[in-house]
Amino acid sequence: MLLTDTNILQRVSRGRAMRHVVALRERGVPLATTDRNAFELHRNLVGQLGLDEDEAMEEVDRVLAPFMLIGADEYDYLRDAARARLRQGGKSDWPALAAALAFGGQIWTEDVDFFGVGVAVWTTDNLPYLKHASDD
Repeated sequence: MLLTDTNILQRVSRGRAMRHVVALRERGVPLATTDRNAFELHRNLVGQLGLDEDEAMEEVDRVLAPFMLIGADEYDYLRDAARARLRQGGKSDWPALAAALAFGGQIWTEDVDFFGVGVAVWTTDNLPYLKHASDD
């Protein structure tokens, strides 16, 4: 499972990462994100891009369509462990890391706060090197 954080969801929304999502799905890579990241995407669409609530919800639904949404009840028990692994400035990113820990997943991000936290971390540029069982 490849988990995305909010910055990747924003890139998908802006059309800069959808081709990667399509390619990963074609390879059979399961994609996921947390409810917290979905909420942050919605907040950013309203606050930064000025979408109204309905437009933002439609965009969130469109962006999340290829992703499994993981609820807090599935990762919250790892909150402290995830926060302990993140640098001070990245503590708010704990949900994606906690979900990766809970599901044995990897993280797709452009955020350096995830590097060195004990799970595989992928940037968009390195996604072609991601190995998946369906690649064999």
